[in-house]
Parts: sequence; C-alpha cells; structure tokens
Amino acid sequence: MIEGAAGLVSVFIEQPQFQGQTKEKLVSVEATKLVETIVGDNFEHWLTGDKEVGNVLLEHVVAKAEERLRRKQDREQQRKTATRKLRLPGKLADCSSTASIGTEIFLVEGDSAGGSAKAARNRETQAILPLRGKILNVASASADKLRENQEIQDLIQALGCGTGAHYSDDRLRYERVIIMTDADVDGAHIASLLMTFFYREMPKLIESGHLFLAQPPLFRMTKGGRTEYAHDEQQKNELLRTVFGGKAEMTRFKGLGEMQSMHLRETTMDPTKRILLKVDVPTAADVDARREAMRTATLVEDLMGRKPEKRYAFIQENAKFARDLDV
Repeated sequence: MIEGAAGLVSVFIEQPQFQGQTKEKLVSVEATKLVETIVGDNFEHWLTGDKEVGNVLLEHVVAKAEERLRRKQDREQQRKTATRKLRLPGKLADCSSTASIGTEIFLVEGDSAGGSAKAARNRETQAILPLRGKILNVASASADKLRENQEIQDLIQALGCGTGAHYSDDRLRYERVIIMTDADVDGAHIASLLMTFFYREMPKLIESGHLFLAQPPLFRMTKGGRTEYAHDEQQKNELLRTVFGGKAEMTRFKGLGEMQSMHLRETTMDPTKRILLKVDVPTAADVDARREAMRTATLVEDLMGRKPEKRYAFIQENAKFARDLDV
C-alpha cells in the first residue's frame, strides 16, 4: 500500500474465506493469487510503458520506506537514551547557560574556524560546533547515510530536538541556530548544504524562526586610523571609491580561521554589531511565495539531487551568464 494512493478491485468468489470472527479481511488463497497475477502483470506493463512516471513512483516509495525506517530508529534511540544522561558531541564547545532563552549555537566549518569562533564567543550564551567542511550532500543522501554520517549525528545530538516527525521545539537546546561559514564560494556551498539539511529533516525549526545565517566579511580595509569591512567585491569597490579615495591597505580573509578573534567578534558574533539573515519558508496562504518555494525546491533537486545529468544541463544552460567568479 502506497501512502496517498488507493484502488478498488471487485471480485466475486463462490466460497470466500475470512480471517477471525469479524470477517474484516479476506484470506481466500486462490483469490489472492488470481488478483495479484492480473493486477501485477498489468501494473508492470503500465510502468514499463511510462518510465518517467515509474521513476517518480519508485522515488516516492523509497522515500516513504526511509521515513518509516527513520521513525523506527528514532523510537529505538529514545528508548535507549530515556534514562541516560544527555550525550553531547565531544567537539561541541557548549555555553554555560542552562536555559535555551538567549542562547545560540554557531555551526562553523572545520576546527580552524572553530578555534577562532571559540576565542571570540561569549561563553555564557554562545556555543560552537565545528563541522567538517566536506559535509554530506543531504539533498540526495538516503536516511541510512544521514544516520551514518558523523557530522550529522553531532549536529542532531547538539541541538537535542530530534528530526522529522519526532522534532520537538521544546527540546531545542538553543534559541538561535546560526550557520557561520566562510564568506567565499566554498562557504556558501557548505551553508547551502546545512540549510538543505534543516529544510529536509527539521522544517519546523525553520518555521519557528530559529535558523539564521551569519554574515562574516570577506575583506578588511584600513587607511590611517579608519577600518572598514566588506562582505563582497562590490561592497569593497564601493568603500574604496567613497571612503578611502581608491587606495587602502587590504586583507582578504580566506576563511574564518584566518581572522583574529577580535575581528570575528566585532563583525560577526557580537549581537550589538553583527548582521544576521533569518532563514524563512513561505506560508501556505501566500500563493506567490508557495510557487517560489516550489521553484526553489526544484532547483535544489536539480543541483544537489541524485541525477547528475540535471546538474550538467544546468551548467550548460547557465555557464554563459557567469561573471566575476570567486575562484
């Protein structure tokens, strides 16, 4: 039985056999074999005649099977840990506050960035979780691969709120979950993978307004006693023209790990000075937003899904529009 699908078969049997006294289930072996043969052959013929629809149906069945397996594993995990002390990943630098209100966790790429972030944080309210840069492609990964990936396991344990149907906002250990990656193209790629994970496994975390993107600078410019930061090439050129008269001493941060902790704190982690982008999902009542969400979901599937030919086609169609590449 496929969720969301139903069928009706009318069969006349001379001597039907039922299970139990309520007779709710037919158990006539001959009838079962006859229906399976007729329906099965015709259904197989229909699938082979329309492979595109067949693939969509197969992907749906696989996704539902993975969801059932994940729910079973979640229930088993809850039974195993119900009476045990909360387990947290070893590389998590947790905050000292025991309440979730006012706290935040920064998800950073790699131990180097984690070191800078730990030195720049407010230990009372800010936690740091370093994640390996080459995180799993969660858009195309199966439920089993997600469970086996150490970075994903660490993230789920640190947040403490569960995933999928077992997500609980009350168990979320932090008020804000902040993705803080490098300001270059690689950082944007890691951020997109993490957002895809939350959209797939913890959509309610986004709907509840807990997910944010940090905005670390890419450039630091100084001249005389003045210092300015720029998040991209366009902002850098604008500051050079309007503030520094075309010339300034410039530092390009290759990653958060190369930033001094004081610079990372004042530009990205200090709540009184930083800029955070709130990650949002369209509401069901907003038709235009819902359509945009569908286009976005299709684009994510094309670029990060299981079919490499779709990525190749996208590159072929859009390569001519690429400008000012950050490589």
